[in-house]
Amino acid sequence: MKSFSGFVTSGLVGAVFLATAMPALAIEKGDLIVRVGFTTVSTEESSSLVSTTVTGALNGTAVHVGNDTQPGLNLVYMHSDNIGVEVLAATPFKHDLSVSGLSQYGFSTTDLGSTKHLPPTISALYYFGPTSSPIRPYAGVGVNYTTFFSESLSTSARTELGGSRLKLDDSFGLAVRAGVDWELNDTWILNASFLRIDIDTDASFNSALGIVQAKVDIDPFVYMMSVGYKF
Repeated sequence: MKSFSGFVTSGLVGAVFLATAMPALAIEKGDLIVRVGFTTVSTEESSSLVSTTVTGALNGTAVHVGNDTQPGLNLVYMHSDNIGVEVLAATPFKHDLSVSGLSQYGFSTTDLGSTKHLPPTISALYYFGPTSSPIRPYAGVGVNYTTFFSESLSTSARTELGGSRLKLDDSFGLAVRAGVDWELNDTWILNASFLRIDIDTDASFNSALGIVQAKVDIDPFVYMMSVGYKF
């Protein structure tokens, strides 16, 4: 029968063998990580009162922006073992636009139309924990540029309000970023993350009452679940 010391020696030898046989897990300086997944933009919008050239501000009105989910892509370059630079991209998001409060002024329109946007964002990230840990949470801050395009008014906005030429101005703003990378092996990574972006825009269109406009703070939470590959 083996002695207790023999079991300990055998266990240590086995542990050393497994440690040397397993691939080294590390997110470290010089790594390039490419992540692909699904990104949801969940808006937390607030808006000014809707106003027109003829009437001025219309009390009790507001503009609302819907949510959307699209395929997303981001790339991270590790400048050091703990500091990375991330670029966020995605396919265009499409948001439904609606308005509330017009009924008190004799209009039945609630559906304003829709718009598409792209929100490219560059962030500086700080990774917590040692490089040897398979789970690396991170946080950071960045700068966002959001461009709106393919703005389209609904049928009811065009007919009842006499609407045309919907326009949303582009936006610059700060972004706050956080997430976690979980290394499955030396190349593949699972990721969960979120982003809070400061997006402000002025929305306007022509109508029978002159220019209709409202300032909208969209300020979305952006959630992403993705699979990453480390080069």
